[in-house]
Amino acid sequence: MSDRHNQFYLFVCLLFVFLFPVAAQGADLTVAEIQDALVDSGANWTAAENWITELPLEERKRLLGAPPVPMDDRLLEPMGDIPFNASAMLSSFNWCSNGGYNWMTSVKNQATCGACAAFAAVGAIEGIIRIAKGNPNLAIDLSEQALFSCGGGSCATGWYLNEAMDYAVNPGVPDESCLPYTQSDSNCSSRCGDWASRSEKIAGWSWVTYTGWDEIALKNAISQGPVPCRMEVYEDFYSYSSGVYQYTTGSFLGGHFVVLVGWDDASNCWIAKNSWGLGFGENGYFKIRRGEVLIGTYAISASYSSTPPPTISVSINMPSTFYYSGDTCWCTVRVQTGSTLTNNPLFVVLEVYGNYFFGPRFNQYLDWYTGPFYSPESVVDVLPAFAWPYGAGSASGIHFYSCVTDPSINNLVSNFAEFTFGWSSSDPPTGMAQPSENRINETLFENVSRWFE
Repeated sequence: MSDRHNQFYLFVCLLFVFLFPVAAQGADLTVAEIQDALVDSGANWTAAENWITELPLEERKRLLGAPPVPMDDRLLEPMGDIPFNASAMLSSFNWCSNGGYNWMTSVKNQATCGACAAFAAVGAIEGIIRIAKGNPNLAIDLSEQALFSCGGGSCATGWYLNEAMDYAVNPGVPDESCLPYTQSDSNCSSRCGDWASRSEKIAGWSWVTYTGWDEIALKNAISQGPVPCRMEVYEDFYSYSSGVYQYTTGSFLGGHFVVLVGWDDASNCWIAKNSWGLGFGENGYFKIRRGEVLIGTYAISASYSSTPPPTISVSINMPSTFYYSGDTCWCTVRVQTGSTLTNNPLFVVLEVYGNYFFGPRFNQYLDWYTGPFYSPESVVDVLPAFAWPYGAGSASGIHFYSCVTDPSINNLVSNFAEFTFGWSSSDPPTGMAQPSENRINETLFENVSRWFE
């Protein structure tokens, strides 16, 4: 390297030291040094010793877990169009006291594992579910451990918030007792066996902000539910005790995910829930000046349906599985549902040696029962009671199938019910539709018959 290049390099280094003395200094400030810096700067927050400040610096870094941005290609997608909420115009708002109730669940502690994405996601989702169900006292405690370990998080390198929200959409997050938190990232196999049926799912999520913060967009989103987001953490933040935080001194240590729960225009601040236990800040919460340390970037708004799709159960009922001449025979289908179904078709299909006959008329035209089917159950008479005829021949392995689909006949929304029966007499069968001519609409038939084959 030439002397001129050496001189230029030295000039750049000196310039960096003089312009950015905090970044160049050694890390691991004491709380006393931070308190002195607060006095000198006139900042409107206080610093104090807590359980975090007692940790070595390297362990404190493990309390973070938001990887460097950008997150992934999903950032190229447009942000969600969140409907406007008049509460966004209020000068102050807080889900911890909205309407006189605390809609947020208890403060958790991720400890020295970079699981903040899971804790921010769950912290927001639990509040969103309480809000959607209109019950601030709803007992809900979801498993951050299951979300983190099963979703792909790493204690050492953290996890992306959007990936956590994707997992909350499907397959969902089970309750805390299904897999209690152990500061691990590799114990997914230890979750409860019935985790799927115990999981809560969000209906979806959308970006509120990306690399920049937008006050109006954030207020609008927060007014409809807690909003998880990213911030940057500097050394002084660990000692935050009260007031409105703004960066004062110390080195940059990494990214972190928290939950925005409100704002206060008079103090020009956001109100946020952290995941460092009750011993941090104001009982686990903190206030932070708007625009400070990239708070409110990569924010996400999630939605939850308070009326999940009804559980639909179909069962086929016949008095026997085999009939002789003169035996009484009938067939009903029971549809059990959590809410009234008005547009969902009920299919009842008789299959005789590979030929399909669709109820209620039992010909080969695609046909179905249209309902409505009422909660808690409706019973459909498929075959009225009759005496099995003499001379009907013999058959076995005959099937009734039944199911409920969505209105488009593209998706099964119930279980797939089946009933097998037969009969016996000496004469060939009579009265059965002949399968020699297949007149079924092929496209519609393929949509339905794939479940029967």
